[in-house]
Amino acid sequence: MFNAEKGCQERADRDPQCGLGLAIDPMRQYTADNVVLSRVWHGDVLAVDCQLPNGRVVIDEADPQSTRWFNVRLPPGSTPPTAWLPVVRTKDRPALQGCAHPATGR
Repeated sequence: MFNAEKGCQERADRDPQCGLGLAIDPMRQYTADNVVLSRVWHGDVLAVDCQLPNGRVVIDEADPQSTRWFNVRLPPGSTPPTAWLPVVRTKDRPALQGCAHPATGR
């Protein structure tokens, strides 16, 4: 996971202000009411199952934008068990299979 804020990149603690919420639904606007309780921080390595190429567009602080989202596994016992990370929040671009569209299942 990549946090664009320099002050957050340098922190060793998990300050809540530097945590990033993962989306519940990559087709809805990426706002506070569309995130799971689990948070991720700069440098976290996340387990990714697949990617959705045509989700809601997300623009980061430096203006890169993407409609791609990664479906990531949350820690055991989390509800839901997976959530969505916008690709603009990672420097890695692994080759992944496509995910089923959340609304249509295709």
